[in-house]
Amino acid sequence: MLKFYKHVVLYNDSIEKGIGIITGWKNPPEIKEKLSEEAMKKVMTIGTLYTTEGINHIIANLFLNPQITHLIALKDSNIRGISKSILDFLEMLKNKEINFQPLYKFTEKQVTEFCEYFKDHITVVPREKLNEVIKTIDVPDKWRENIVEIEEYEPPILNNLASEKAGFVIHAKDVKNAWLRCASLIGNYGYLKESDYDEEQLELINVSTVIRNEDLENPSMVGLLDITKEELEEYEKLLLSKELPDSIRYTYGARFRNYEGIDQLDYLENVLRKTKHSRRCVATLWNPSLDTQHNEVPCINIYQGIIQNEKLYFQAYFRSNDMLNGYPRNVYGILKVQEELCKRLNLEKGYLITTAGSAHIYSRDFNNLSKLINKNVSFCEEDPRGYFVVETKEHQIVVSFYRHDGILQRKFLGQSAEELRNKCCFLISNMDHAFYLGQELMKAEIALKNNIPYIQDRELPILESEILKRNLILS
Repeated sequence: MLKFYKHVVLYNDSIEKGIGIITGWKNPPEIKEKLSEEAMKKVMTIGTLYTTEGINHIIANLFLNPQITHLIALKDSNIRGISKSILDFLEMLKNKEINFQPLYKFTEKQVTEFCEYFKDHITVVPREKLNEVIKTIDVPDKWRENIVEIEEYEPPILNNLASEKAGFVIHAKDVKNAWLRCASLIGNYGYLKESDYDEEQLELINVSTVIRNEDLENPSMVGLLDITKEELEEYEKLLLSKELPDSIRYTYGARFRNYEGIDQLDYLENVLRKTKHSRRCVATLWNPSLDTQHNEVPCINIYQGIIQNEKLYFQAYFRSNDMLNGYPRNVYGILKVQEELCKRLNLEKGYLITTAGSAHIYSRDFNNLSKLINKNVSFCEEDPRGYFVVETKEHQIVVSFYRHDGILQRKFLGQSAEELRNKCCFLISNMDHAFYLGQELMKAEIALKNNIPYIQDRELPILESEILKRNLILS
């Protein structure tokens, strides 16, 4: 019997030996339904492979089940590069090397043994030829004599710090910065709990990201965690194409562009073309008649477009969002949906806003999470509300607040950082700006009390003689 992902992988314990089918993103029950009666007598297990890390679980399960003696990998629709991963995997087997993030403590001898056997016992075939290929396979009794349970690496648990529990908002200039901030938030504040996929997750409730200006020609997240421009462009098709690949229950594009015969992209265009102030520019990807009957349901559920100042702001709601692997790809695709709608309506792009009911990272990705947030996160962000100019004049601190186009909005006078903090706090939208203004107000207060010059963004000019004098007094 399977130990890993046993609740999501089909397993036939009525036969003594058999074939394991790797479906990529194709739905295992639908693959099973299309198997002939003769083929079913040879098939022991059928399961998905979403990422290359999943190869860990395949190998671990095969050591537990030596009676699974041949693997068949279905050619996929190249969703997230799974077809390429399987072909790379075949190449690694032939070269007697496995090259992925290890989740189990495989010994070199075990890896060699696995590669030696399965390099000659794995086949990649298109789904339509599955029955035909299975018919030709002579299934060996066992691929090894003994059952071995491979020990798992203990994933690093990050800091479960106290937090507001729900309602996190991240503003960022591009997808990369929003993504890294999300990862950092979940790593520090995520609640550790079980998931639907036989593994733990760190989760935050209701996380929103606001992305101001992603460059879709040069996506900011390319190069991180092996993300490529080609892969993102392939993923884009899943959100804009009406086509539903064989044996896949849904794609976002099919739900968006052919929802019971309705092209919702056309609908969004028509609504806003007719009435620019409309709040009815809404598309749904959740279909109750289907999604209440199955476990495999869409994560992205709602799109909404709103026009302000001749710019199209676009929002997306996720019931569930894998923030390490899914988020950067999802958001790139949604930005492409926004871009297409902007082209049709001849509008500029406004911000993209995403909200995830459950924003989570799976335990299999904890190692990657640690690497990502330890090296790349920056929390220095421009405040979209405006900026402050701080001066000292006539025994007072003068704080002027400007819009980014240079127009003065507010002016405050005071003699202490605390007094001015209370006047300015509602003009600030992010912590970066709050920290910055706090340090400048404190410097201005010190300068005022000590009768020394204050210039914003510069150190206070305490003279060497003054420092020496104070040191002498203290000594």
